Amino acid sequence: MGGILPGLMMAALLSATVIIQVLMKPEIAPRITQRVSFAERVSTSAQAIPTILIAVMIIVSLYVGIATPSETGAFGAAAAVLVALVMGRLRGGVMQKALQKTVRTTGMFMLLLVGGLFSSFVLTRLGVPQDVSNYLTGLDVEPWVIIVMINILLLIMGMFLDPLSILVIVVPIFLETVVGLGYDPIWFGVIVTIQIEIAAITPPVGLNLFVLRTVVPDLSLSDTARGALIFVLPMLLGIVLLMIFPQIALWLPSVMF
Repeated sequence: MGGILPGLMMAALLSATVIIQVLMKPEIAPRITQRVSFAERVSTSAQAIPTILIAVMIIVSLYVGIATPSETGAFGAAAAVLVALVMGRLRGGVMQKALQKTVRTTGMFMLLLVGGLFSSFVLTRLGVPQDVSNYLTGLDVEPWVIIVMINILLLIMGMFLDPLSILVIVVPIFLETVVGLGYDPIWFGVIVTIQIEIAAITPPVGLNLFVLRTVVPDLSLSDTARGALIFVLPMLLGIVLLMIFPQIALWLPSVMF
């Protein structure tokens, strides 16, 4: 519930980023010159129904309690196979090709994950996160300054560690500190989630960049990174807005519980 309004806010900020880019460089989104009838628009829009149906099934399974957040990934995959089967799209070795691509993407992802977990293990054993936390909490500054410093640290960590490693390192160490400073843990959780999304598109270890590179082999990793980095700005702006207006994340939970 705490992520709904921040999610809508992030969607608006990311959409605004695309609009601004197109206004500044119209050539990246050329206008369609051919006329499209209303019937063609309806028929084309109808092609999105299966995807929407899968998304609805995933969301319903999560909020009704059928599946946990971790299990929704498997539930979504099963829903995609079911929809494709009903539509008769699993012919011609489609399933085999999908499984092959899944194995390649998963294998690449697991290698990155193992590297990230190894890095987090080494950092934890060396006591680096603990030392940083002790240093931050010992500063004689306003609490918001410490929150800013934690966000800067998360931003730097996101460039070199995978999301799971960041959670393993950050949450146990900083959560108690953040709560002790008087901040709500739900609010902090939303901010960490946005930071993890930033980490997923920041090189050199941006997992989404590697996944996209696997899905679209014609796209170079450097081009993918350059195209994604512009979206870091609206995400950082979203974090700033959450720091100024924490009720964006806290209002819905306070109304429901």
